[in-house]
Amino acid sequence: MSIRAARLTPEGFARFGAVVVADGAGRGRSVNQGRARRIPGIDNLSHDPAAGKPVLDIYSIEPSQLPFTVSCLERHPLSSQVFMPVTCARFLVVVAASDAAGQPDLTQVLAFIGDGTQIVHYRKGVWHAPMVALDTPAVMTMLMWESGGARDCEEFSGIAHAGLRIVE
Repeated sequence: MSIRAARLTPEGFARFGAVVVADGAGRGRSVNQGRARRIPGIDNLSHDPAAGKPVLDIYSIEPSQLPFTVSCLERHPLSSQVFMPVTCARFLVVVAASDAAGQPDLTQVLAFIGDGTQIVHYRKGVWHAPMVALDTPAVMTMLMWESGGARDCEEFSGIAHAGLRIVE
């Protein structure tokens, strides 16, 4: 099955979380005596009380090319998760709705291509592919909360048999 990746937009991704664009296009308000702009970000980060430890990690991601075959989806049932590009050209975001049993619904997979000006916020429990840098290496900051247990990250590898291929 092939999925065509769309351009990542706040509207297109809203069902799964939020996208914040920090491209310096006059958004936000003036702060720091006029030397900076404060762009509204993500104000609905959430986590289960069991996930009480905030985690801010750096991901160094080797590049991949399109078409790209997704072999695994994951979710974080205890915490939302945010990826903020530090150095990044383009990246791939793949998400899926949950079916009635709580597993990813492979008939409702969406793919998006983001750029280095976009911050991605996955809502708590959203099925998504691990972060994929496109074309060039990427460095991203990742924020979430963890409990230190197995429910911090649940993986679904049943997608491998579906042959989910993302194209541009």
